[in-house]
Order: sequence, then structure tokens, then C-alpha cells
Amino acid sequence: IDEDGIDDAVELGKLTGNPVENDSLLHAVPICAPYQTLSQYKFRVKLAPGNLKRGKAAKQCVDHFIHQNDNKEKNPHVERMRDLIKRLNDNDWVQVICSDVKISSAGAKKGIKSQKKKGKKK
Repeated sequence: IDEDGIDDAVELGKLTGNPVENDSLLHAVPICAPYQTLSQYKFRVKLAPGNLKRGKAAKQCVDHFIHQNDNKEKNPHVERMRDLIKRLNDNDWVQVICSDVKISSAGAKKGIKSQKKKGKKK
């Protein structure tokens, strides 16, 4: 318990990686942890040693999360999660990602290809 009388353990119990329908979503928090630990999280990618810089890797992660399961029906709860992910500052993402990584996840290759196409168009 800190000087304001708030118990940190109670506050940490409010965080979840897989919210349910009746949860009130206020913020998204990017984290970097062992992949096994993140197995229950709805939005996750695997970072492995590679040649992507942190900024570009962060953009690819966000792109992957936003377009993940696009072909499924629109759920307001999932849309709220995506909106919170979009609102995160790029610097927040860059701070938690290791440098020189490669992103791998189901469907991540599509995001990488679309990023390359966007880069070529510019």
C-alpha cells in the first residue's frame, strides 16, 4: 500500500491480456514477454532475432494487430480493442520492443508484404 492508500496488488489484478465482453476497456499496454507467457493473450506476435529495427517492427506489429481476423464478423468489443491499439503512441511500442528483431505469427507475413508494398509506392 502506497502513501495514497492504494494497494498495487489490487490494481495489477485489473489488468488482463484476454478481456471478456463485459470488461470495461480503458487502455492498451504493450508488453514484451516470453511467448509461452503470452499464450492466453488475444493480440500477440513472436519476436525473434532478425534485421528489423524497432520502429519498423513496432509499425508491423500494430498493422498485424489491426488487420488480424479482418474477415470475421465485426464485434464491437474487438473493435474497441483495435481502437485502443491504434491510439498507442509509437514511442510506447518502440520502448518495449528489442532491437534487431523478426516478427513471426499466424498471418504476419501478409502484414510484412503489405508494408513493403506501401514503402515501394511512396
